Amino acid sequence: MKKLGPIIAVITLACLSISAWQPSFAGTWRDDFEDKDTREWKIFNIDRKVEKWWIDDGEAVGEIFLPGFMSLWITGELSWKNYSVSCRAKLVADKDEPPTIGLTLHDRGEEDSRYLFFIDYIFGTVRIVKAVQDDWNIITYQFEAEIDTWYDLTATIYEDGTLEFKIDHEIFTAVDEDLLKGGQAGLVVADGRAHFDDFEITGANIPNGGPGKPRPVEPRAKLATTWGHLKSK
Repeated sequence: MKKLGPIIAVITLACLSISAWQPSFAGTWRDDFEDKDTREWKIFNIDRKVEKWWIDDGEAVGEIFLPGFMSLWITGELSWKNYSVSCRAKLVADKDEPPTIGLTLHDRGEEDSRYLFFIDYIFGTVRIVKAVQDDWNIITYQFEAEIDTWYDLTATIYEDGTLEFKIDHEIFTAVDEDLLKGGQAGLVVADGRAHFDDFEITGANIPNGGPGKPRPVEPRAKLATTWGHLKSK
């Protein structure tokens, strides 16, 4: 299993305004975890000694048993791109390392490339990450999150290169002028145990489906930020 430990960086950000743009959403795939069928989900690069995902009382639960590891639970198709992922999420326990929860989009596990949208609890930040093998481009914002508190998360990749992460009513964005290819989507936990619910993937080439029930999606405004750069070690 690859060890995808959290990377902490303080990055100087340059902000610029862009015009609002929204894709034409055609379909939505949902899972509200009311059944215990997880056949449409898989753990990337599974190592059962350090990670586990399961359904408990209508919620998805992801846990790392040893500190210093990150686990990704993904679904969907490699052909999916420029979509939005939303869910409710809360951290319920940490593992004596800085705990992180979030979402992965355009995930191509075997190619080791993806976008990651994190809440970092101990350091009080959120991060938008373009991760390609051992090369991570990171944008960091201040955000104080509390353990055992539900947050509404929405991450979106737009055709114009805007990456947007919405936590409740706060919006954090970045711009990538060289977007990664499409890929799967999913949930992420590092150094802790987290619960997730009401998972949705919405986009122009996303088919209507999944076992979940519909829930409303709010329109989102945007503010852009250029990339910072940091190589993982």
